Amino acid sequence: MLHIGTMTELLLKRLREKTNAYNLDSAKISMISKAAAFHDIGKISISEEILNKPGRLAKEEFEVIKTHSAVGADMLANLSLHKEEPLVKIAYEICRWHHERYDGSGYPDVLEGEELPISAQVVSLADADDALISERVYKKASMTSQIQFEYTAVPSMLTVSDWGAERLGLPRVFANPVDNKEFWEAL
Repeated sequence: MLHIGTMTELLLKRLREKTNAYNLDSAKISMISKAAAFHDIGKISISEEILNKPGRLAKEEFEVIKTHSAVGADMLANLSLHKEEPLVKIAYEICRWHHERYDGSGYPDVLEGEELPISAQVVSLADADDALISERVYKKASMTSQIQFEYTAVPSMLTVSDWGAERLGLPRVFANPVDNKEFWEAL
């Protein structure tokens, strides 16, 4: 979770350098970066058998996994206290929509384009990076990605290719000639 928060913060700071379209002051960047830790909270509702399954998930199992974003958002929306706090509201956005895509191919609400809050879009990118460089029960960490993260990820991940921005569903403001095809194909 720390990695996702850190990468989210770096991405947001880079985005702020490239555009003022999202009003990313230091307080908002900090809030989104902290709220990123809640992105997968809904996975507590998923059985350990599915979460820890070595190997590829069956279609039915993947459909169960996909429920985590809506479940997590519902958990935050149903808090008896603090649900109106800005941190909780941003955490809700991230939780619910970090698997949506700019082209409308994501889930759970099939949002597209600027319907997606920038918080969810950026956490989606940070989450994809974490998935690449982390070992999981169903896959080894990508050494290429680990090396890239350690030496070049910050510059290359913060300015992605047109193809990468489109693939992930990020605003074109992230686009740059840099192309890390392995990263984008892993999504």
